[in-house]
Amino acid sequence: MKKGSIFAPLLLIGLGGLFLARNMYPDLPLMEYLARYWPFVLILWGVLRLTEVLYWSATKQPLPARGVSGGEWVLVVMLCFFGASVHAVMGFSSWFPAAVNFGGLDIFGETYQYPVAAEKPASKAPLVVIESFRGNARITGGDTDTVKVTGHQSIRSMEQSTADQASKEAVFEITGDANRVVIRTNQDRARRPGRVSADLEITVPKGASLEAHGRDGDFDVHGVNGTVNIFSDRAGVRLENIGGATRLDLTRSEIVRAINLKGSLDVRGDGSDMDLENIDGVVTINGGYTGNVEYHNLTKPVHYVGPQTEFSAEAVLGEVRAPLGTFNATGLTGPVRLQTRNRDVQMSDLTNSVDIQILDRGDIELRPEKLPLGRMNVRTFSGNITLGMPKEAKFDLTASVARGEVVNEFGDPLKEEDYRRGGALKGSNGGPLVELRTEMGKITVRQAAPGEPPLELKRFGRGPQTSPKVLRPLLKSTVKDIQPIDQ
Repeated sequence: MKKGSIFAPLLLIGLGGLFLARNMYPDLPLMEYLARYWPFVLILWGVLRLTEVLYWSATKQPLPARGVSGGEWVLVVMLCFFGASVHAVMGFSSWFPAAVNFGGLDIFGETYQYPVAAEKPASKAPLVVIESFRGNARITGGDTDTVKVTGHQSIRSMEQSTADQASKEAVFEITGDANRVVIRTNQDRARRPGRVSADLEITVPKGASLEAHGRDGDFDVHGVNGTVNIFSDRAGVRLENIGGATRLDLTRSEIVRAINLKGSLDVRGDGSDMDLENIDGVVTINGGYTGNVEYHNLTKPVHYVGPQTEFSAEAVLGEVRAPLGTFNATGLTGPVRLQTRNRDVQMSDLTNSVDIQILDRGDIELRPEKLPLGRMNVRTFSGNITLGMPKEAKFDLTASVARGEVVNEFGDPLKEEDYRRGGALKGSNGGPLVELRTEMGKITVRQAAPGEPPLELKRFGRGPQTSPKVLRPLLKSTVKDIQPIDQ
């Protein structure tokens, strides 16, 4: 007679008992019990099977060929998938998404909202601290002597009673004194903090400074004259009319938009879109942004370091547009330095020196319209270089192509020379050193006609609404690992 396990009958008895208890006691959180304790079913199953095998061995009974049958293994896999899914859906882990999103709608559970309203007296220039925040916050400076918060907390849950319990655990509060006001949502106190978020409108005195610590969501800050420091794992940040220094430490961000900043801006982390405009302080960016990147009227030094690109300039009095694969700029004040792997580069209306290196593939087009020229060092490994200069320009120019050709459309004093399998172009009339080099491609030096229209800068479209979602480059090399091409 084929031996069978007693686990299946025990499993039926246990499940029947659970559902019977749920029918008799409707408030029993059965799904929570299943989500938390389902691994005990596997443990009990294994213990029973081991006990059965040991009993059969001790009583000299024939042992089964396999400790666990094929059908039982299928049931184990199904049980593991079911248990892990329920565990994640209930918000206890991140094995699977806590909610599946289609078109902005979560399909697991319902959203329950709980109003938030609080106010606290403050000085004219308090430090406002937002702790462990998940959600969206709009912070506005105004003519007020209080910190006022309105909005709601949102809790996603399978049942109203569970959401009510989470709301009691994540009690909103404002603490501190008039000089340091602390806003706490206490979302981490909830048993499922990942399913608790808040949407807040916060009004602060104009002279306030802000320090925000978040997980997910967006921060909009307007009209604050103090410093702004935002630290978040994943957040979109929009800043406008900020008087003090700003620091953004973001692991990942869909958008960073900053307009009319009087102080410096320091951004760290990766993201998609970046739009900076009218910033009077030093701008430092350390991270990879792969969407629509634009700079407009940055009056102090700018330094960007990304996975494949490093850019610096003394000022961007015009604009820079750098969607993935291109770098287009006008109105740059040098020294200007750009080092990248694969981009097509256009620059016009340049002042002072320019140093451009493309390490893999990219075309370069330069038009330094203002005189006198600055020193230029321009190199690409594979691509074309076009330099258009005013007729009156003074320079000491050397251009060389290893495999390709050179074209002199400028005239005297430039002369073409043979150079390996390519060509060279040399000439001097007493100006600064201009060096152009490509390993494979074509170099053209020409006269820029007076009144020639400016280069048309390529773009995705103004603002993040029209920028496409592009994949982050897979190449992980950093600028510090890149060696100049002549080494």
